[in-house]
Amino acid sequence: MLRYADVMQSVVLRLERQGIVRRAMFPFLGSPGAHQAAFGATLAILISYSGSLVLGFGLTGSQGNSIATGSLLFGLPLLLFLFSFRNGLHIQLPDFFFVGFLIAVLLSFLINPVEPGSTKEYLLLVASLAGYIACRQMVAEDAAVVRSAFERITAVIVLVGAVFTAAEIFSQWDSPPGKPFVLGFNAAGTYFMMSLGFLVLALVTVDEPRPKRTAAISVLIFLPTVIFAAAMVRFTFIALAGSLFVAMILAERGKRWHVVAIGFTIFLAVVVGQSARYQTAMMYAGYAVEKTAEVRTVASEMPSCRLAVNTRNSIAIRQALAKDAIYLLPTAGLVGTGLDSFLRFSCIKAHQVHISILQATVEFGWLGGITFVLLIGAAFYRLFSIAKHNGAVRFILCSLVFAVLLSLAHGRVSRDSTLFALIGCAVGVSDFRRKKCDDAMSFSNHGNQGASVAG
Repeated sequence: MLRYADVMQSVVLRLERQGIVRRAMFPFLGSPGAHQAAFGATLAILISYSGSLVLGFGLTGSQGNSIATGSLLFGLPLLLFLFSFRNGLHIQLPDFFFVGFLIAVLLSFLINPVEPGSTKEYLLLVASLAGYIACRQMVAEDAAVVRSAFERITAVIVLVGAVFTAAEIFSQWDSPPGKPFVLGFNAAGTYFMMSLGFLVLALVTVDEPRPKRTAAISVLIFLPTVIFAAAMVRFTFIALAGSLFVAMILAERGKRWHVVAIGFTIFLAVVVGQSARYQTAMMYAGYAVEKTAEVRTVASEMPSCRLAVNTRNSIAIRQALAKDAIYLLPTAGLVGTGLDSFLRFSCIKAHQVHISILQATVEFGWLGGITFVLLIGAAFYRLFSIAKHNGAVRFILCSLVFAVLLSLAHGRVSRDSTLFALIGCAVGVSDFRRKKCDDAMSFSNHGNQGASVAG
């Protein structure tokens, strides 16, 4: 019996070396580009994580499930790592900054008392940071296939989300606060619009734009954009405009008309969507110019404690939160005050800073803030030169721009999985040494095969 087991183990090992077992268990991974396509599809779900949860929970009549949420949050980085895994890794400068940020988080955790209820946020932070590691081994040669698969999955999420959002807008046309609850979630319109933003960036970063393709894209994105504009989504459009501007600058001369045309389509769709709900749009426009009065009778030094903030005005809330964070920066020290400690200091309860860089500096200290900024900056460095001549890499860069801009209004470090994943992608595709090494290994393997045949 033991001999039989040894023989079977030997056969399995031999088949595994030839790739037969892997292809039998995962047949779709045997075709060319399948790993990259699977990576792109998984990345699409991770980037549209919130929108995917809204659809998943909403369609099943649930308001949330911690087990399902946690499994997805940790499972997606694991899948991304498996689909992008390669032997060997060249350490780059951004990797040192990432390790520095990890050290800052760890020191802050060890030195500062853990805030009540922040254990969950620490787990979410671990899952978010795992996105960098999971996507770090992506290479520029994979970007085109990754983008193609990303487009398909994201398009499905956007279209389904647009249908449900439109239905809720009609049923809640004049209901306060103006933003519709979609499948029971009040921020669903923003989540779906974020997904649409990444989809638009994937569609505009083609190397060879054609008028027919531009027209088709414009038609396809027009109605969803109108719907999300009517859902009173605001800052996401500003972030998308900034990202499209970068895409236009990086596009080769003579091809920028493609980006401009799609950008104009989005602008026109926003005008139509906002005009359709004119009264609600004017109310939100008033919030943008509304001035927050100062309450001088309050003795607290925190800025938010001395402000009469309109709790229905998210812009005023974010401004007050930013003032609080800036006030705390000088006293943050080297390791900060601990994750989610900002919630204890601010007089605007149950709200984080909403600006990831400020939160990282306050809660993880000057070390955390500096390494976080350097990590983002280093991810962009050297990527620009490739992005000018490679549309798929340009998609990664512009998506990272979009994610960084979103983190200035919707950021929360423990939930910035999209940002860290895209930083990992950016660092990976900019690694020229990795390409040279892969080419050399490929040549060496062919040489060894030839020597074996000759022998």
